Amino acid sequence: MSETFKQQIFVAACPSFFPTTGFEMAKQLAKAYRKDICFLGICFGKKALDTPAYENAFSAWVDEHKAECPEEVELTYKVMTPQEDFTETIEATEASMLIFELNEKERPFNNVQKLLDISRSLRIPYFFVREGQEIAFNRILVPVGFLLEEREKGPFSNSFGLFFDAEILLMPAKDYGSKARQNTDAIRTLIEKSDIKHQEITATKDSFKVELEAAQLAPSIGACLLIISASRDYGLDDIIFGPKERKVINQCAVPVMVINPRGDLYALCG
Repeated sequence: MSETFKQQIFVAACPSFFPTTGFEMAKQLAKAYRKDICFLGICFGKKALDTPAYENAFSAWVDEHKAECPEEVELTYKVMTPQEDFTETIEATEASMLIFELNEKERPFNNVQKLLDISRSLRIPYFFVREGQEIAFNRILVPVGFLLEEREKGPFSNSFGLFFDAEILLMPAKDYGSKARQNTDAIRTLIEKSDIKHQEITATKDSFKVELEAAQLAPSIGACLLIISASRDYGLDDIIFGPKERKVINQCAVPVMVINPRGDLYALCG
């Protein structure tokens, strides 16, 4: 296709299944943020990408579903070649957000860890949804730990409050130290400047477990989205047993938005 892909919301997909829930999320985000939507064809593993199959399927999807998009939102597609680097492609297109719809049968969408691995260098938020999940942005659950980059959850919380009139549910970790509390207060100060609705949820776990606790709690308190941070680095336990973000995504009954630590904003040592 000849379209440009700047600042679009990408929905990762393959020809064998249409990402219904991912597309619904993209439509709501596109309407609020006035962004276009793009189906992004990705394929990993030993099997080469069947470009014609992707082109035919995605072109048909665009024709079939473009009328469902909000007014002034364009629907396009892009198929990555096997030679293209995932991170470089996302950065070159200046994508705004990326959505993965998990699917038990389709590679790589049946492998949360693979999707996390290819996304580790992204500078944009990326979402994980499952088929049939309700998509809404009215109550956002934000667990907050002791690391300084947890404050990056603040601008995103503020954005959802402004564009969706969302209520922000802040959940500071129950630590012995005060850093999680300080981070929570910093986020609260930011969203209060915009008069965004918010409240605090009591956590019983420390910073190492608070996001998993939030994932388990989300449905019972009516949260419709969980915001978490990716691990700074993978230690031996993460490699053997899986990083905490994989466990959160696997156990959470609502969509999850992941933010990567930003080395250009924070010193990630000490």
